Amino acid sequence: MSKRHTIILMLTLMLLASALTCLILTFLGNPLLAIVSRDDSRISRDMDELLSVIHRLYIGDINDDELSTAAMRAVVEALDDRWSYYMTADEYMQYVISTRNQFAGIGVNVIIDEQSGGMLVMSTHRGSPADIAGVLAGDVITEVDGASIAGFTLDEIRAVLARPYGETAQITVVRENGNIEYLIVAYELIFSDPISYSFVADGIGYIRIANFEGSSASGFIAAVDDLIEQGANALIFDVRGNGGGRVNEMTRMLDYLLPEGEIFVSVDRDEIEDIIWSDADMVDIPAAVLVDRYSFSAAEYFAAILMEYDYAIIVGEQTTGKSRSQRTEILSNGGALHISTSQYLTRNRVALFDVGGLTPDYLLTLSDEDFGSLISGRLDIQDDPQIALAISMLVY
Repeated sequence: MSKRHTIILMLTLMLLASALTCLILTFLGNPLLAIVSRDDSRISRDMDELLSVIHRLYIGDINDDELSTAAMRAVVEALDDRWSYYMTADEYMQYVISTRNQFAGIGVNVIIDEQSGGMLVMSTHRGSPADIAGVLAGDVITEVDGASIAGFTLDEIRAVLARPYGETAQITVVRENGNIEYLIVAYELIFSDPISYSFVADGIGYIRIANFEGSSASGFIAAVDDLIEQGANALIFDVRGNGGGRVNEMTRMLDYLLPEGEIFVSVDRDEIEDIIWSDADMVDIPAAVLVDRYSFSAAEYFAAILMEYDYAIIVGEQTTGKSRSQRTEILSNGGALHISTSQYLTRNRVALFDVGGLTPDYLLTLSDEDFGSLISGRLDIQDDPQIALAISMLVY
């Protein structure tokens, strides 16, 4: 062999050895890399085998789309995290609309009426097609376009009502007095204002925050300003039944109320903190926050931060305790994965999940009757025991 060929061979062997060494070090330095690759392959192989057996042996009809959706849901559910879930393409579209405080429908909150099997209207949204048509809380919707909906699930009833935006449906309603009415309602994209406010006592303003989704912060700030301009010298913030929403909407509210300081602490999977601060401007006014067992996520965090700043007293029930933030990843099939990616802590570095939620300064649980009236929108502000307690604490 010539000297030139010998040198080329030696260089080739050295390069091969170097590449092999790098490959070995990669797997040795990252042992999970090999495991994850094998696990991904195994999961794919196992699913392929399962589906192959189903298609080869199952005697009934097979809907591959349904199988795929069920499998996607099951994988996420196996994480055992109640805040993570899979959405189909249609569900994701509805989710996007809801984060803007919009929804498609006629504008009613309903449950199944046990006696008739129809839809019992718990409340209507102000200015919605149902409100305009004269649908009232307490009505029972029994028919849509002349066809009975008795025995339908809520999803089936929504499907019956669904139609292109602007088109109408005739609904048959039975009033609480037994009278029957036939009403025409339109199917629309409805904006549901998450903020409502009023005075509940002399000098005490009340702001209901239904959620922390799109436009809630702007509405909240406008409500605070308006109430103070009208003479409010104390405020009550009601986040009972509030399921949370967007961090940026919540922190805008906290920033508006509080002095300079930390108002949100997020910790990622690598335990790196990301902190949001408020500026020095604040609304210097006594306040109370109403919470209950359904004050989730941003709602209980909002109350906890105001408590830790000694800005507001907390009235109501123990909250559930949630301290994980989620992000939504769009998938190639048009669906999406809503998955927990970080943990959030209060200013004092408390994870509300770890302590079982937020404990109010003044514990007061509503009676079953009052609680039922509250969630259905029928509990008058003047008859609300928790609001009355908050007023007494602020006046005192």
